Amino acid sequence: MGEPKALTLESFEEFRDHPAVQALAPRYRRDAILADYAITRLIGDLRELNETYRSRHGRPAFATLEGRVKTETSFFRKLYLRARERTRNHGLTLGSLERLYQGIKDLSGVRFSCPYLDEVRPTIADLIRPGLAKLGYATHLQAAGLRDQDFLDTGNEHGYRSYHFHVKVPTPVDIFGNTKLCLCEIQAKSELQHVWAAKSHDLLYKPEEGWQLDDQHVQGDMRAVSDSLRAADQHLVSIRDRIRR
Repeated sequence: MGEPKALTLESFEEFRDHPAVQALAPRYRRDAILADYAITRLIGDLRELNETYRSRHGRPAFATLEGRVKTETSFFRKLYLRARERTRNHGLTLGSLERLYQGIKDLSGVRFSCPYLDEVRPTIADLIRPGLAKLGYATHLQAAGLRDQDFLDTGNEHGYRSYHFHVKVPTPVDIFGNTKLCLCEIQAKSELQHVWAAKSHDLLYKPEEGWQLDDQHVQGDMRAVSDSLRAADQHLVSIRDRIRR
């Protein structure tokens, strides 16, 4: 019997073809099925919360709502990129590959946008977290190492602005009514930030191909657009407040 094939990170294709990585594929597919059910429930519950808010206040809490489960290619490409990052200082072993798999917390994700920037955090704190908690969700996961990430004001180095948090969705696993808490990431933005993210993704990033534009001038231009929209967000809040007085 020959030596086990070494895990290689020379290319995504070689990484993906390694037996240890291929052995993770059935697990991903089971996880993705559960994640798909969780996304469906979460979106439905968020829509109901939004409609209840609309009926009480005459306007929606959030304007756009969408969700997705990472495709198999996208998921394993993220695993590959994390493995490459790890090997800068450490070798890649089967144990570290397992830990990297478990460390991917956005297999399922939902995004929504609020009409105004200053409504994002209150919508999360006062509507979504308590509303989902009443429905059996786990909504405060910071103690589990899933801290909120707030990029709304400063953005990241590329100009991306959003608020990220996690919930665990009670998801049916059999016909007897048993459920499992399925982790889901939620990203919240203003409507203008949502537009920027969509355009940035369209122009700079092709996840299925593993391609991201690495042009510093273009990225600088996109950061400038993000900064302009952040200023526009603040102007819109000011205009809204003057009108509603």
